[in-house]
Amino acid sequence: MQNDLLKFLQIAQEEDIILMHEGKPVGYLVGFADEDDWIDYLMLHNEEFQTRLRRSLGDAREGRTIAFEKGKLISESDD
Repeated sequence: MQNDLLKFLQIAQEEDIILMHEGKPVGYLVGFADEDDWIDYLMLHNEEFQTRLRRSLGDAREGRTIAFEKGKLISESDD
């Protein structure tokens, strides 16, 4: 069983795998080629992150932004 799992994890690094039971899909195995893929997946599937991203994009559309340098100075002054 463990050898089969390792084999499927290696395959999943290249392509997603749909898990079937009695002819019906019951799961989905997603592999990650590297840590960046894993982080991307976490961000895309994290509702709190998605909410913050939508809010930030809305702020940007409304012109509520600050330059990176100014934000960096504000952050450094908090130390």
